[in-house]
Amino acid sequence: MAMVVKNNISAMRTLGVLNKNSTALAKSLEKVSTGMKVNSAADDNSGFAIAERMQVRVRALDQADQNTQNGANMLKVAEGSVSSTVDILRTMKEKAINAANDTNTDTDRGIIQKELDQYIDQIDDNALVTYNGKTLVDGSKMSKGNATRTALTNASLDARTTGATALVDLQNRNGESLNILTTDKITVSYVIQGKNYSKEIDIDANKTLNDVLTEAVEPYSKDSDNPQVRAAYNTYNDSVDTANATFSTATSTASSTYNSTINSATSTYNAAVISGGTVSYSNTTTTLVAGVSMAASDVVADTEYYNYASSELSEYLAGGGATGTPAYRSKSNALVDASTALSNSTSFYNAFSTSLSTLISGAASTLASTTSEATSTRNSSVAAARSTLNHDLSVAISTLNDDLEAIGDLIPYKLNMEASNVVGQDAAGNDVYTADKGTALTITAAAPGEKFQLAGFTFNVTDADGQIKKSVNAVLDNFTESIRALNASQDNSITFQVDAKANQAIKIGLTDMRSGALGLKGEEGNTLSLATQSSANMAINVLDNALKKALDQQTDLGSIASRLEQTSSNLHIARDNVLSSESTIRDADMAKEMTEYTKNNILLQASQSMLAQANQSSSGVLSLLQ
Repeated sequence: MAMVVKNNISAMRTLGVLNKNSTALAKSLEKVSTGMKVNSAADDNSGFAIAERMQVRVRALDQADQNTQNGANMLKVAEGSVSSTVDILRTMKEKAINAANDTNTDTDRGIIQKELDQYIDQIDDNALVTYNGKTLVDGSKMSKGNATRTALTNASLDARTTGATALVDLQNRNGESLNILTTDKITVSYVIQGKNYSKEIDIDANKTLNDVLTEAVEPYSKDSDNPQVRAAYNTYNDSVDTANATFSTATSTASSTYNSTINSATSTYNAAVISGGTVSYSNTTTTLVAGVSMAASDVVADTEYYNYASSELSEYLAGGGATGTPAYRSKSNALVDASTALSNSTSFYNAFSTSLSTLISGAASTLASTTSEATSTRNSSVAAARSTLNHDLSVAISTLNDDLEAIGDLIPYKLNMEASNVVGQDAAGNDVYTADKGTALTITAAAPGEKFQLAGFTFNVTDADGQIKKSVNAVLDNFTESIRALNASQDNSITFQVDAKANQAIKIGLTDMRSGALGLKGEEGNTLSLATQSSANMAINVLDNALKKALDQQTDLGSIASRLEQTSSNLHIARDNVLSSESTIRDADMAKEMTEYTKNNILLQASQSMLAQANQSSSGVLSLLQ
């Protein structure tokens, strides 16, 4: 091997090995220190991308799991509120049963009533329970749905029973006669808007269930044949019609005035745009718009004439013509005349154009101002008419209420009774069937919504001696709530995002658990009454229906809470498996990496030593120089 000093090839090669070993040692050190064999895309580009996606999935699953746990906690708060309401309703039923016992005096029942009113207030307080500022069971978190009407269904009567079946012909589900006699009496009681209504009706051989229902409701219905009731409603209807007609006339007049004003202003504006008024031009009286057009034409003609005269003069001079000759003066004068004419026509055009632009701008401003004033006037007139309408309607309603109050306790409801296997429709508009899909008798409220909610309904048959016929009532009074009355609602249900993908959520609508929605309190503040034995007896059915509503809501809450627990468990399993897969791709085998690190460390030290030896190899040249 030649001895050279300029390029130490051995040292350079050894340096390359040293750098390679140093890089390998740095990578091993990084893997050992981080515990991961893939620390960047440079280590394993596809593996790094897959591991990153898995890490995103793991974090998303963690958040979804947290969502499910938070959702479960929210539902526990709601369930606690409903559970408290159920406990209160149980106690209230005990109080109603106590009040229905004639060992109590009216004074005793008054004391029980005060306790009952406090329980009703507490139910309203329970419904206002919140979680993170959200009120849960006050009806503000309901699912989207149509208004529904109360349906009370009796599946204990014979399947062939209809509203037209005579009372004396009624049979139970087994076809056995109820033995209702013409000497018996039937009392129909029901609760609407916290008010109790009851009527005792004589039974004859032809009286049907529909007859009984009609007779029970008739004294309180706006469709009553009672002339006082009809007169009150006719007066009300006439007042409403008059108020609406007055409002219609006022709005029609306001609209007519508005249209007339706008049409006049628009015509004025159009006249300005089309003609622009009259001006004098070229000894002619014409419109400003025509004047602008004529002046523009003259500008074009005068420009051509000026260019022609200028060209003639230039050609004359270019051809050697003298400046003092008659021909020169003629051409020069022609150019001057052309210039003057062009200047005049241009001045007229500019003046007319400016005037027209100003006129149109002013007309547009006037039109806008007139339109704004006309709109304001119309809106004010309509607002005044609407205010008058609202006042007149309010007076009409007040008059009606006063008239009805003078007549007696009246309610604008009409109950219906039908025999079918379809008891009504739920909030989604789907038919609701009887439990066994068989025909059953159903009593429905007059209209949908909580305002018309039939909180409870009671039939009570007594014999000629006034004794309660228990076997008859056990069948005839077995009307249970099959559809709850609800107001129409937009979709305000609660949504729990329970997975890492969009639209993977659980929704739950929470119904109204306030006392009014449970049928315990009316809009006017009337509460369920225990004032008399019959009222207390009626209240028992009302409280049974209220308990059913509360238990239904409690069941919904429990089922969703259970589902969230299962979802949380599934999320844990998915997270652990994804994390395991990510570990397989990214986590380092520490024993293997320590072995690799030791190897690279030793190789680095060896290459460092060899580089030192290679650097000394050129020093042998010095011996040749001695």
